[in-house]
Amino acid sequence: MAAPIKEQKLSDITKILGEHEHFILTTYSGLTVDALTELRREVREKQGRVKVVKNRLFIRALAGDEKFGEALDGLKEQLKGPVAAVFASEQMPAVAKVLVEKSKANQKIQLKGGFFDGQILDESGVKQIANLPTKEELLTIIGRGLNTPAQKIATGINEIMASLARGINAVAEKNQNS
Repeated sequence: MAAPIKEQKLSDITKILGEHEHFILTTYSGLTVDALTELRREVREKQGRVKVVKNRLFIRALAGDEKFGEALDGLKEQLKGPVAAVFASEQMPAVAKVLVEKSKANQKIQLKGGFFDGQILDESGVKQIANLPTKEELLTIIGRGLNTPAQKIATGINEIMASLARGINAVAEKNQNS
């Protein structure tokens, strides 16, 4: 029978995996408490979550979830040594950007890989995800795309009205001079 503490930790990890469909695995050994707290804060701002996991419990949690079960063999290679799992949902690119920036600034944070949209990621895959636009950036791009045609239509209508006004003004001046 498993220890109640391990069962509780397994339950916690399973719950987090149910809430967040993507995750990145990274090292954290040697980080100060302040550095780890700062990392957690920045990830939380992007709707992510950092959790230090025991590899065997994490493997058991992954095996118990059908969406991760097939990827388990590939992920086992990444689950060696002390690992922190950084969970994300919609904001995976934003969370990945935070981790890539932190790994550049602090050599103790090393990206190991992760899981995104049904695919196992290696370190370069995480960096590619970090280069994707965030949800806010995508909405801005879409908004600009929708706004540009409307702006051109409004400018065109304004020019037609201005030309019409100039024409009417020219006819009025001609009639006054006659």
